[in-house]
Amino acid sequence: MPFPDNFQELMSLRKKIILMLMFLAALSPAAEGREKEMKIALWKLPFNLPAMVAIENRTYEKAFAGEYKVEYITLPSGPKQVQAMAAGELDIAEGLGAASVIVAIANGVDITVIGANSRSPEAFAVVVKNSKITGMSNLKGKKVAGLRGSVVHQLFVELLRKEGLTEKDVEFFPMTLNAAASALIAERVDAALLAGTEIIRAEKGGCRVLSDGKGIVEGLSLIAARREFAEKNRAAIKKYLAIRESIRLETVNSPQKFVPLLKKETGLSEKEIKITLSKFNYNSRITESDIQELKKTAEYLKNENIIKLKPNINNILW
Repeated sequence: MPFPDNFQELMSLRKKIILMLMFLAALSPAAEGREKEMKIALWKLPFNLPAMVAIENRTYEKAFAGEYKVEYITLPSGPKQVQAMAAGELDIAEGLGAASVIVAIANGVDITVIGANSRSPEAFAVVVKNSKITGMSNLKGKKVAGLRGSVVHQLFVELLRKEGLTEKDVEFFPMTLNAAASALIAERVDAALLAGTEIIRAEKGGCRVLSDGKGIVEGLSLIAARREFAEKNRAAIKKYLAIRESIRLETVNSPQKFVPLLKKETGLSEKEIKITLSKFNYNSRITESDIQELKKTAEYLKNENIIKLKPNINNILW
């Protein structure tokens, strides 16, 4: 291209080039934040209705369109979600048990609690089948199945303590909720530590609740975020929590609307769904009671030698 002789032509050409560059920059995905990613894990168990709704409706994906590319990550357990956060492969996890979060932080994973997911003391229980077992003291020397380091295991330890017993007084078999329920129904164990829909499945199999968490544990699960992501994307975290609250309010104001979804996800009847749903509080605001529950959980984890040092609970809150 020949160099323009006229200064005005040169300036005009320069302006055109600048405008073209600005136009191309506007088209760039990075300019609109489209290259930003938000990876979310929504844990449906034991009865996480807000997560079910968000996945079904692609709620976060739609709400952040044009700002973040939202990807829903399916991970089958709290520890796996924590590992993904530690590796920078997961940004937000909704439905993590309080124990899983505290264990992760105690082991150096840099995550922060951005909200509560649910509280459900009656949705965690020690379940039995043998009619001769009428109290926790009857479990001495018996076979018990459950998941160590979980909310319901914390409940179990506390119930034993009230009877002057410890886990050493029973024959404990570590296993998942589903496996524990199946073992109890088949009478391969004498008691199982269960939660949510697994309690109902066990009851259908002839079992009964020996004791639930009411008045003992809150059954607290949390919404956690990778701290680096939370610090760099503060507005997005606030928006996420606002969207999550709108989902919660919709489930509170129009619960009947979500019965078909819950039937599909859980296989429960409408009556069973209403009973179970009444046991859950999905308010995401962290309360003073939640903080005390987190401190109690940290104490349990240390006493069980699951963690060596208790983290400062106030420091883990975003």
